[in-house]
Amino acid sequence: MNEVEFYLEDLKSKFSKINPSDYYLAYSGGRDSHFLLWFIREYLHETRIPAVFSNTGMEIPEIRDRALANADVVLKPALKHAEIKEKYGIPLNTKNSDEWVYMYQEKIYRKGMKEEELSNYLKWVIFHDTSYAPKGHEGMQSFVRVNEKTAKALRQGLLHKVSPYCCKYLKKVPGKLFVEREREKGKTMHKILGVMGTESFTRKHTYTSCFSKNGAFHPIWDLTEELRNKIEEYCGIPVPSIYKYVHQTGCAGCPYGQHGKNRFRTTDIDLTLCGEGQRKFILDYFRESYEFKGYHYTPMMFL
Repeated sequence: MNEVEFYLEDLKSKFSKINPSDYYLAYSGGRDSHFLLWFIREYLHETRIPAVFSNTGMEIPEIRDRALANADVVLKPALKHAEIKEKYGIPLNTKNSDEWVYMYQEKIYRKGMKEEELSNYLKWVIFHDTSYAPKGHEGMQSFVRVNEKTAKALRQGLLHKVSPYCCKYLKKVPGKLFVEREREKGKTMHKILGVMGTESFTRKHTYTSCFSKNGAFHPIWDLTEELRNKIEEYCGIPVPSIYKYVHQTGCAGCPYGQHGKNRFRTTDIDLTLCGEGQRKFILDYFRESYEFKGYHYTPMMFL
């Protein structure tokens, strides 16, 4: 038994711990979730686990088309994109940082609070004042704190509405509504996530076993990119061409997908693969964040 065969049998043993009728696969069409779909359908020959795809309308066409071709259930966003942007704002830096920016804007600009009324933790995150630094968080300063350029514009009232809530209303809420509808039919549904703990700092510290407290199942949390690549080659699992250029895919144009300090994935790859209408929509949707970060573009540069 080689390394690939051993891992697949180990993964099979993990799935033996769940009741397939109580789970659905959160399927994006991306590399990791598609590997799980292949494993469930082709290796386990399991038909009781539906593949559920949240169609945000912002996926790279190649990934979207694969998801639509394989999904058993397709969900629509809980809110329209314009509604999310108007009510909450758009992504800028990282999900963690943008959550703090949103909290500051919500409290100061919409609830009329004064800076001195904010919690000490929020002050530490935004103000970069060590006098507010909470004990035990010294090693996480670069991870949780808002960068100085953003913090300065925020305190001066010059920053556009920022939040990480695109993901929430385009993906997470539709998933929760799906679970609620299934529950009304008498079905218990937990999600299976195709996430690897090695993919990011956040995931490394979030996924440390196969199960979350909320019942979610993430069986490939310990899978490495190197081994996944070997499995794909050994088993003949198709890999979309976009992965020749990027390690992960998500919403096309999202600032969270940037790579490098002076370059972002959107201009290099994502939007060159999108249709004209989708390109223009994405450029307009993320425009304020692009301009704040100094991304120079014109609406026609991708045509």
